[in-house]
Amino acid sequence: MKSNLLKNVYLTIVALLVAMFALPTTMHAGSKYDLTICGVEVTSANCNDLSKIEGVSGIVKYNPDKKVLTLQGATISSNTTNAILSYIDGLKIKVIGTNNLSTAGNTTLSFRKPLTIMGGGVLNMKSKSECAIYANGTNLTIDNCTVNAEGGAYGIAGDNGSKEKFTIRKAKVTAIGKEYGSICDFAELNMEGCGITQPVGATFSSSKHGVVLNGEIVKSKVVIQELTKYDLTICGVDVTSANCNDLSKIDGVSGTVKYNPDKKLLTLQGATISSNTAIAILSYIDGLKINVIGTNNLSTAGNATLSFRKPLTIMGGGVLNAKTQSDCAIYANRTNLTIDNCTVNAESGVYGIAGDTGSSEKFTIRKAKVTAIGTGNGSICDFAELNMEGCGITQPVGATFSSSKRGVVLNGEIVKSKVVIQELTKYDLTICGVEVTSANCDNLSVIDGVSGTVKYNPGNKLLTLQGATISSNTTNAIFSYIDGLMIKVIGTNNLSTAGNATLSFRSPLTIMGGGVLNAKSQSDCAIYANGTNLTIDNCTVNAESGAYGIAGNNGSNEKFTIRNATVTAIGTGNGSICDFAELNLKGCYITEPSGATFSSSMHGIVLNGAIVKSKVVIKKDPTAIETPTADNTAVEGIYTLSGVRMSGELKDLPKGVYIVNGKKVVKQ
Repeated sequence: MKSNLLKNVYLTIVALLVAMFALPTTMHAGSKYDLTICGVEVTSANCNDLSKIEGVSGIVKYNPDKKVLTLQGATISSNTTNAILSYIDGLKIKVIGTNNLSTAGNTTLSFRKPLTIMGGGVLNMKSKSECAIYANGTNLTIDNCTVNAEGGAYGIAGDNGSKEKFTIRKAKVTAIGKEYGSICDFAELNMEGCGITQPVGATFSSSKHGVVLNGEIVKSKVVIQELTKYDLTICGVDVTSANCNDLSKIDGVSGTVKYNPDKKLLTLQGATISSNTAIAILSYIDGLKINVIGTNNLSTAGNATLSFRKPLTIMGGGVLNAKTQSDCAIYANRTNLTIDNCTVNAESGVYGIAGDTGSSEKFTIRKAKVTAIGTGNGSICDFAELNMEGCGITQPVGATFSSSKRGVVLNGEIVKSKVVIQELTKYDLTICGVEVTSANCDNLSVIDGVSGTVKYNPGNKLLTLQGATISSNTTNAIFSYIDGLMIKVIGTNNLSTAGNATLSFRSPLTIMGGGVLNAKSQSDCAIYANGTNLTIDNCTVNAESGAYGIAGNNGSNEKFTIRNATVTAIGTGNGSICDFAELNLKGCYITEPSGATFSSSMHGIVLNGAIVKSKVVIKKDPTAIETPTADNTAVEGIYTLSGVRMSGELKDLPKGVYIVNGKKVVKQ
């Protein structure tokens, strides 16, 4: 190792020779065991009680058959030589309780043959100016106990690091080597069930032959202790009790990355995790939650980016971008994935977000935005279920989840281009069975069975039909629960169904706009005011059905108002206009059949005391004065008389005259 150590060894040998010649002749009869305590040889004569040696107290004894040196509550101290010097091949030092070894100018524990410290107790070793533990060209094992070594020169050291192996097995070791190194001059450092916890980020360097930090041998306190592993790896590195509080020390990781084992919570805040050789995040934790704060980026080359074998949730309100060149961006390997109230973007040349086989994997998206691209095999695929809570597929338009194909499909094929799923507002309105939402309301013509211009403005509850055709053989053409829905018809528009009502609504509805609306059902109601009121204003409506033309539910409270409009209705099965409590005609009248009237007792249009089932025609009165209908698309808000839009509420504005939602209002 070092020249001064060799010098000390020679001095120790000389001291031994002097001591041997000074001993009584009876001592020479004992067997020697290649072991000295405070410079005194251990022999068959003294091995059973070595506490008699000067500088030794507590229980110190040696069993030559088992090669076990037992220290129990022992103190071994010397100012002139080593506390313990061994040449025994396979010596085991068994520590029970707390034991203290100390020297001044010599190595405290020195050995030339493999040695193991074990027993479950504590061994404290300190040398003022030399090495606390010196594995002189041999191997050292510390097994299931605690060892604290402090030296003015070296903490725990080999000779030159050419062949010495240092093994720590489920033990706690601290080492300080103030001048040259705390743990150094070893060819190998093998840590079994334990790891370096201090300094944070320190590692063993085979080229430097010791524990290093930032490429330099550590001379301050090194702590190696038993670790708990958490079935989680970051860039191929195990997450343990030692590193979990700061995973940004791992190569390829930056930003805030930390794991809380009690909550099973992995936090990413402004993090980047990148690897060309391993999976960015690999989890076997049942119920792992990834909390994303801010924007976070995961990337890999030939591996899955985020892979997990047990149920996992991504949450937190932030953004997670996962990208891989040639594998799966997010891989739910035979388990379930939940994305909750955050944004996740996954992109890969193979799979975007995928399960394994689609036999059991469930993918839940809850009030979140998810984009996925998997150009090779599928963007979202190999899932048994896709559950979207408060969100829906918005791109590609018309894409759906297919349980038989186990993925997001368009025209029966797995989508490999960009899929977007995002939070939606639903508007209590369906077109051909498809819900109208914030995602599709601006262009409803993409719905199967719809053509022409069909769009909905939720701000003024206006459904616009312009040259539109809406047709379905399985459901209603239009179904509404919106209170105050207005259908604005421009040009000629056609609605048709087979076995369902064509236009059905549960809350008051107005048809207006000046155009024409043709509604036809083969065997149900053409227009069905289900327990509510209907107004047709300044347009033309033609309704025809083999059952009911235009009908309420039972005529107990439904009101039908026709204002300056032309309406025709045929209901050959049950009635053309029926099941209304009132029919209010303003600026129009019944022209066909001649003599037909509305009967409040019969709740419909009758002729000769019977509900009319043939064609009923109600026409505008050419002599009537039309009442203009306000176009709510143009008058929402508060304006001055000069047309300047005002912000805030009316109660907060100065006195004056304003136009509020199309009506003149005086503010006092």
